[in-house]
Amino acid sequence: MFEKLENRVILEYTIVAKSDLHVGGHSTIEPAEVDNPVIKNSEGYPIIPGSSLKGILRTETERLLRGLDVNVCNLFDRSKRGGCNECAVCKLFGGKDLASSIRIKDSTALQKKTLIRDGVAIDRQKRKAKDGGKFDLEVVPKGTSFPGKLIIENTGLDAYEYSKLGAILSLFDFFNSCSGSIGHATSRGFGEVEINVDNFSLISARDYFSGNYNGVNYQKGSPEYEDMKKRAVTDWASYVNAYKSGHHGSQ
Repeated sequence: MFEKLENRVILEYTIVAKSDLHVGGHSTIEPAEVDNPVIKNSEGYPIIPGSSLKGILRTETERLLRGLDVNVCNLFDRSKRGGCNECAVCKLFGGKDLASSIRIKDSTALQKKTLIRDGVAIDRQKRKAKDGGKFDLEVVPKGTSFPGKLIIENTGLDAYEYSKLGAILSLFDFFNSCSGSIGHATSRGFGEVEINVDNFSLISARDYFSGNYNGVNYQKGSPEYEDMKKRAVTDWASYVNAYKSGHHGSQ
């Protein structure tokens, strides 16, 4: 899959928090002033790790394809731990011995502002607050924007030239339509986000060779963007149908 570079897509998007958001972690330069801090970069800005978003996108892709009766591997199957390397999901997100076609950078908030929300742990048997169960939770407020970047290496699968791009674009649409969530306490209303594509650039090997390192840029809302998106989504659907019927190659 990666013996040669055919093309590369650099896709820029913005994650917008539709509710207060908590993505926790221990990677903070500040003292532990709250029980559950949000993860921040070295400059103190909240971030959404690329690995967190990638895990969510992989899981959603697996669930969608299973819903279409497409056979995909189970990462937690002991016999195929880490992925089978062969299914459509592994071709996108990587497998045990197969590098991922998709790399997602950390998304960094445009502001440092956070809020502190109080919480209480409940004793399920007594149906009341646990003794010493009060805790506080740091959250990024609703409306915060996190610009991000995603890179797709070699957009084609088999004969379907832009299928990987189509997989990501259609997955973002599905995620948004289902009020997708990221982070902690989503069952309590935290973490609802929207992923908005800003633009993407398609850079071919020929572009690199000729010194056109920016390739062709597609701005969301432009006729060129809509045409390319339609073509890419059609390629992804065609690949999935071919994979389901067994008429696919080994790329």
